[in-house]
Order: sequence, then structure tokens, then C-alpha cells
Amino acid sequence: MASFSSAVAHSIVHRRLVWLSSLVVVVVLALVTLAFKLKIDTEILNLLPSGFDTVESLKVYSSQFSKNRELTVALLDETGKTDLAGFAEHFAEMLAAEPWVTRFLDRSPMEKPDGMAEVQALALPMLFNLPGTEFDTAIAQLQPQAIAARLQQQRQAIESGSPRAELQLSLDPLGLVVPAMKPMATSFSVEKAQPLTSQDGTMQMVLILTNQAGDGPQECRDTMKKIDDFNRRVLVSWTGPAPEILVTGRTPYVAQLSKGMERDIVSTLVGSVLLVAGVFYYGFRRVRPLLAIMLALFLCCLLAITLGTLSFSALNGITVGFCSILIGLGVDFGMLLYGSYQTSRESGLTHEEAIEKSISRLGIGILFGAMTTGAGFLALMLSGCQGFAQLGVLIGVGILLAAALMMTVFFLFIGTQHRPIKKDLLSSSLDRYLTHLFRSPRGVFWSCLVLLLGLTIFGALPIAQLRIEPNPRSLEPKNVPAGYALRKIQEKMSPTGDEPVLAIIEAPTAEEFSRRWAAADLHWRKLVAEGKIKSASAPSAFVLSPARLQENALKIANLDFPAIRLALSAALDKEGFSKDAFAGGFHTLDQLQKVAQVGSTALTFQEMIPPHSSWWFILDKFFSAKPNLATGYLIPLQKILTPADKTAFQKLVTPPDVQVHLTGWAFTMADLITWAQSKLVILSSTMIVFNLVLLTFLFRRFAPLFLLMLTLILSIGAMIATVKIIGLPINLFNILAFPLVLGVGVDYGIYVLLAVREAGDQKQLLQGILKPVLLSAFTTAAGFGSLGFAENPSLSGLGLLCAIGVGWSIFATLFFLVPAYVWKRN
Repeated sequence: MASFSSAVAHSIVHRRLVWLSSLVVVVVLALVTLAFKLKIDTEILNLLPSGFDTVESLKVYSSQFSKNRELTVALLDETGKTDLAGFAEHFAEMLAAEPWVTRFLDRSPMEKPDGMAEVQALALPMLFNLPGTEFDTAIAQLQPQAIAARLQQQRQAIESGSPRAELQLSLDPLGLVVPAMKPMATSFSVEKAQPLTSQDGTMQMVLILTNQAGDGPQECRDTMKKIDDFNRRVLVSWTGPAPEILVTGRTPYVAQLSKGMERDIVSTLVGSVLLVAGVFYYGFRRVRPLLAIMLALFLCCLLAITLGTLSFSALNGITVGFCSILIGLGVDFGMLLYGSYQTSRESGLTHEEAIEKSISRLGIGILFGAMTTGAGFLALMLSGCQGFAQLGVLIGVGILLAAALMMTVFFLFIGTQHRPIKKDLLSSSLDRYLTHLFRSPRGVFWSCLVLLLGLTIFGALPIAQLRIEPNPRSLEPKNVPAGYALRKIQEKMSPTGDEPVLAIIEAPTAEEFSRRWAAADLHWRKLVAEGKIKSASAPSAFVLSPARLQENALKIANLDFPAIRLALSAALDKEGFSKDAFAGGFHTLDQLQKVAQVGSTALTFQEMIPPHSSWWFILDKFFSAKPNLATGYLIPLQKILTPADKTAFQKLVTPPDVQVHLTGWAFTMADLITWAQSKLVILSSTMIVFNLVLLTFLFRRFAPLFLLMLTLILSIGAMIATVKIIGLPINLFNILAFPLVLGVGVDYGIYVLLAVREAGDQKQLLQGILKPVLLSAFTTAAGFGSLGFAENPSLSGLGLLCAIGVGWSIFATLFFLVPAYVWKRN
């Protein structure tokens, strides 16, 4: 290390211009790379671990089913003072004139002005999808005598005062729509599939499909500006009390989350810089070396994120926290080196000699500290979570860069002038503590051991047991309006708290797709009838069988359509009906004749239903943009909270010979709880083994290895006890803080034990190392703690847990490890 430190010191002092030129080139290249390559991934699902069918299915649902351009608007009035129905009508009238709206749904499709015609168009493919005997019975209604008898019967019913007969006649003049739509009534109801009014009448829903060009953050923000402006105009033009307008969907989530990420970047970074700068200045009362450290840290962050940009197609939003963490960790090396540099200058060494001495004395410790800390973060690659793997890589690489830059670039900018360090409160307190410690180390050692051991036992006991929060809301960023809107909608539209389990079925062919959905629908209806599940909504009525369509289409090839039209006209004249009122019936005959001529190829919903139809909101709820992929919605009797619940429900609802992929946030959480527990064990065990191997190589003696590992174990025990006592919530991701603390917390003991291996006065050696170690622990805790300001709970929880762990690590080092060492040496 001596030759290396000598070469580095000489290069820094005598090759300054070369260093500065190289830095300028590196910075310019990094900035250009980020300008053209950096992409941020705002998809929260990419935080979830891969390898689970529930997770992969949830991602499929999000990408294929959740309409990227669809908004859900809720008009909420819990005061009872608003004319909610009137306001909803006013809202819809203004919405119809907006150029950014492709279509919207504010009432049942059948209540729309053109709803009857659309129902008749929708019914035609479903008519030909009926089983052969049912199709034959329905098509028999087209016989001339059947038409005459039907219209005569309906006329008599209308004259007797039956409103149902009048409605049925206008909807189904040929008697084909009702039998065609019958399967829909058994598989789901329109009202339940897409409810628009809450049971208590305080919420009215409006679904909107926008013409948003893309699904990136900027496009989402532009759309939200339009909807916010529209909502403002709606409220201004309404007289009287107005309801609250809530908006949710992918567009508002992305727009608000991207803004939240920007705020997280600024708040965590600024908070970390201020806290770190404050700690450094308090400890050393120097501005220039502080600026030198910040410059080195800026380079660490810049280079790490550049390497990450080149390595990954997009950086997940969770990685926005890496800068504040890296600042808190990387500054440790700078403070340790500067503390050693100052001590060397105090002893009379020159600038170059002090640099060489500092690197020679602390270089090994910093290298091993960077390796243990970096390993703690690189272990996140084993988590299976894309976002956290990226975070681990960025910080792991950044820590190694920080170690290298602090031993080189940092010294370029600290200046050559030396001013004596004045005693401060921290230095004086440490001097008094060490004086007391060298007189009576056993008292401090046993007091700390009792405290830490008691907390560790409390942490291990099943008292106030740590519980991983299974609620998906624990992963949702705080104060996101779209999240509040979604929770309010769920609360109002499902007062019992029922969350559907998504049942996704895919097939290689349309015919097999039809078979699988028919089997699933039959199985689920049986379960509902037996009271084993609450309800099931399936798209089987809309799943068309190509073979059945073709077979039924052939049956009408020989129908005499001119004769049928004449019979219909004659019956209308005889019964006194207006032919204009029955234009839909004649249009249906035209469609049937087209099918008879060209075959079943014309029987698609895309052909029959216009793009602006509200029925597309119903179809899109079930069907993917990808062919032969659809989902149903199952409501279990009880909430699924455990893996056992999940397995039992999956076995119950899966029909024979049909592969069903079950997912949903709550359903997926049952898988992820087990994953989180297993990853905690795997990652923590990996870090313990890594630390043991590294420390064995570093010290090669049992005593320091045993002391360091015992200190680390007691720190983790105290950390767990603290989390229990303060009731800090644990979610699926901040549980990863435990292996991180194992990687970071061992560093302080390494620095102390390496420092006291040198020959000389042990008390003086401890005085020289404890202050920078203590300050570095404060800055590390500050770097993690600054994440507490983040809106993303995965980041904020991770930061707070790590800050607690680092706090206990430095406490155990100062009051357990150091007294144990002093006692042993005495």
C-alpha cells in the first residue's frame, strides 16, 4: 500500500493539470450520455420480484388490459347538499364537447340515445355464437308467420298497458336480441361489471377514453393539464354546491408519480447534502475540504448513474434515492481521510507526505469498508426485484468509485495550507470518554452488553412481533391524489371491501379460447350457486367460437330475405306500427343477409360496434388488445391474506383442463410475504458469510473477528427491538434494510481495529480515529434518514430502517467494541 500511496500523492501534487483535464473530459462525456440515454421507468410493478405467476400475470394485466388512455372520474358528494345527478349530467354535456375525449361512459350503454341500435348490433355476433339448437329456435322467429304473430302479440300487450312490451318491441322487433343476449345475463350483468353509482348514492362514476398520443410521463402530464382545466371550467359554470371531482387511472398515476419522483430527488438530495455538510463542518470547521468532498461525491453520483444508464434500458424510479444514500456513505471515506490528513499535518508532515500517510494508514480499511458496504447493496441483485437490483448496482458501484475518488480527486481540491484544528465539544467529549474508558473499561463494556443483549432478546422474542404489512397500500407513495381517488372509489363502490381476484385465461386459438372460457364460466357459476365464492363475472358470452359461427352462418344461406322484409312490412302495416320506428329491425335483416353472403367473417364486434360506442368500456374490461386473452373477476368469500388462503382459492376456482392465471394486488401479496421472509434470510445469510470471509482474510485472528461479528449481531438485535418499540411499519421492500445494515454497520469496527493495530499510544490512536468514525456514522445515518422525506414508501421506509441500524452499529462500536478492545489490551 505504501508504494501505491506514494505514487498517488506524488501524482496529485505534481500532475494536477492532467488530473483536472481528465476530470473535465469524463464529466462532459457523462453529461452527454445522460442527455441522450437516460430513461426513467415509473412502473411500480417493476419493483415486484419476478418468478411468480401472480406477479407476471399482474404485469400482463397492467400492460394488456389496463387501458393506458382511460381515466376514471368519480363525482363525490358526502354532504348531501349537491344535486349529484344534475351535476353529472352537466359534467357529461361539457365532456362531450372536449376535443381530447374519444368516448366516455356516464350511464349504462343501453340508456344512451343510440343504445338500442348498439345493443342490436352487439347481439348479432352473439346470436351466431349460440349452440345449434338455440340458434335454430331463435332464427325460426324470422318465418313470416312468426313475425306476424309476434307483432300481433306485442300490440295486444301494449294496448293492455304493458311498458315492458313496448320496450321489448323497440329493442327486439324480430325476437332475435333477447335469446342472443341471454348468455350475458348468466355470466355477468352490465351493472355489476361496470357499476357507475355507489350504493349510498354519494358517488357517480364517469369513464373517459382520451386521445393521449403516448404513455410517457410528459404525455400523461399534458393530459392531466387538460382534465384539470376541464374540471375547473365545469365547476365555474355550475351554480350551487358542487361535488368533489376525483380522477384516477394510469395517466394521473404516472403524471403524479413522476412529479413525486422529481420532488423525491430534490428533497432527499438537498436534505442529505445539508445534513452531511452540517456534520462535516461541525467536526472540522473547514469549507474548502467540504466542497472537495461534495465535488468527489458529485462525480461518484454522475459516474454511477451514467454506468447504470448504459447498463439498463431504463432506471426504475426507486433508484432516485441512490444519490442521497451514496452521499451519506461516500462522505465517510472523505472524513476518515481528512481526519488522518489533519493529524499528519499536526505532526509536521508536508501536504504530499500527509496525503501519502493518510492513504497508507486508511487505504486498506477504506477498501474493505467499500467492499462490505458495496456487497450489502450488490446483494440486492439477489432480491429478484428489478428496481432494487438497479439500486444495489448503482450504490455498490458508486461506493467503490467513492473509495477511489476520495483517495485521489478529493485531495486535488483541499488546498495545501494547514490550519491547526481547534478543540470542539465532540473532541472534548471523546477525550473525556476515552480517559474514563482506559481507567474502567469493564464497567462500560458490561453496561452496554446488558443493554444490547436485553434489546436483542426482546427483538428475538415473539413479543410485539414484527409483521410484514400485506396491504398493497404500504407500497403506494404518500399524498398521491390518484391513489386517494382509487381508495375512495373502492370504499364507495365496494363497501364490504371486496377486492376481485383477476382470472386470466389465454389460448393458442380462438376455438380453444372459447372452450376454456365456457368451462371456466360453468365451473364458477356452480361455485357461486354452492356458496363457495361470492360472485363471478366472466366474458364467456362475448367469446366467439369460429366453428359455431361458421356452422350457424351456413344455416341462413337459403333464407328468403326479400320475403322476410315483405312479411315484416306487412305485419307493421297491419298492426299500425310506424316503419321508421322499426328501422333497426330492417337494418338487422341487412346484416343477416350480409352474413349469408360472405359468411361468418363479418361477425366481429369491431365490425358491428362503432368505435365511439360505450359498449367498448364493457368489452375492454374483459378483453385484452392481444387476441385470445381475457380476464374474469372473482370475489372470494373471505379476504386472501396468507399463502395457504391463496393456494386453497386457486385450487377451488381452477376448472379441470383449463389453465387459469390468478392475480390481483391482494392475491399477489400472499405470495410476496413468503418471498420477503425468504429473501430476508437468504440476503442476511449471504452478507454474514461474506463478512466472515472478508474479515477472516483481513484480520486472520479469531479475537477481532469474534468481536466484530458479535457487535454486528447485537446491533441488528437492537435495531429489531427499536422497530418493535416505535411501531415502524415493515413493508415488502424496506425489509431489505437488514442485509444492508449488515454490510454498512461492520465498517466502523473495521476502521477502529485497523487504526489501533499501529504501533504507538493506543489512546492517541483511538482519539485520532473515533471522531471521523463517529462523524461518518452521523453522515451515513443522515444520508439514509433523508430518504424519510421521500414520498415513495419503499424508499422512505428503507432509509429510516437503515438509519436506525447505522445508529445502533456506531453505538455498539463505541460502547461495546472499543471497551472490549481496551479491556483486552489492559
